[in-house]
Parts: sequence; C-alpha cells; structure tokens
Amino acid sequence: MARALAAEDADLLLAARSEEKLDEVLRSLPPDGKRLAQRCDVTSAADRRALAARAVKEFGRLDVLVNNAGVEELGSFAEKDPAAVERIIATNLLAPMLLTRDVLPGMLERKSGHVVNIASLAGRTGMPFGAAYSGSKGGLAEWSISLAAELAGSGVAVSVICPGFVDGTGMFSRKEVSAPRSLGVSHPEDVARALLRVLATRKIEVVVNPKPVRLLMALKALSPAAALAVGRKLGLVDFLRQIARRTGM
Repeated sequence: MARALAAEDADLLLAARSEEKLDEVLRSLPPDGKRLAQRCDVTSAADRRALAARAVKEFGRLDVLVNNAGVEELGSFAEKDPAAVERIIATNLLAPMLLTRDVLPGMLERKSGHVVNIASLAGRTGMPFGAAYSGSKGGLAEWSISLAAELAGSGVAVSVICPGFVDGTGMFSRKEVSAPRSLGVSHPEDVARALLRVLATRKIEVVVNPKPVRLLMALKALSPAAALAVGRKLGLVDFLRQIARRTGM
C-alpha cells in the first residue's frame, strides 16, 4: 500500500512497531516526495497522539488515514488466553477507532479527508478458530459503515476494505501454509489497488478476493447455519482447524 501511494506522489508517514521494517519499506519507495516513518504502537494513546501530531507538523494537514495494524491468532476460543483476546481487540478495533478520533476533528474542520480501515472477510462471514479476530474485524467493518453514514455530507469519507486470505501475510507468512483452492488467495498488490480505488471513488466497502463471496455474505445474513454448512463444504472449517493445530497461532 505504501508503494502504491508513493507511486501516486503521496507524501507518507508510515507507522509500525518495528523501526527496522519501517526502514526497509522506506528504502523500497521512490525518493520523490516526503517519505517519513515513526515507531508507533497503536495500542498506546501517547503513541497515537504523537503520530497524529507529527503528520500535521510535517505536512500541514492529514488527508488520508489508513488503519492497517492487526493481530491475527488462530486457536480454540475456549483455550485462548484472556490477555490475547484483549490484545486482539485493542489492536484491531479500539486502536483504529481512537486514532480516527484523534484525526477526525481536523478533517471535519477542513471538510476534507478520508479514513480507510483494513478489516477482513473474516469479519463479514465469521472465521472458526479465529473468533476473537473475526469479532474484532466484524466490529471494525460495521463501525466503518456506521461512521460513513454519520459523516455523510461532511466532506470526510470512511471506507472499509475486506480482504480474504492474502498471500505472504498473517497466517500465510509461513511457507507451510497455503489456502484451499476453493477459497482462493489474493496478494498484497490486490489490497493496494483496492486502496487506490476507494480513495478515488469514496466507495464505503470493498471486498478483495479472487472468488465471489458476496453470495456467502448474503447467505450468512439470512442464515448463519447455512453459511457455516457451505463453509464446511468448501473446506474452510477443516483448513482453519488444521492451521490452528499446526502453527499454534
């Protein structure tokens, strides 16, 4: 996503907990424009405030906020450490809400801005053995849609991008893990293209997945039991059970 935005001549302030990985991304970007990085733990109120303040200091204003930080841990919910559940919710849901709260007044004052939240298909269809993750991403998606409705006409847009399985990230950062063919897998570049699309169109929700899933989402809304049965038939439940056991995530 950073490379896609840089190719569009955007000035960037990148944030993550790892300074080493931030520097690696910065080195991969074209030198044109302002490219900055700041170490930030989005679960820290002080870090969030410092990040927002630096963006305004360096650029004069903040046009786009992309909330992409996320924690993904698979396993049996009954055996999940309560601290892990709190960490997932704090990172995936509370942090985007509160960071958005930090930057929103400035956007509303200028009547211009765009908040883009990276949720997940897991939050739209439910993901067995990833219940806390699905809950956090479902909350993020619905909050995004609610906020978009609340801010309609203000000049500030809110979008949510819901990728399915993405190669090379999360559980797929491990070489031994590959998605069932029936489910399909996207790539980081696909998510980056979706980001550019929502910035151009201000569309509220975009799904990123090589196979059609809107029908499954509609089925889940009508009958969660039927959607679960389809998921079993596609091999999703068995796949996630095996990954949880194999990786110990």
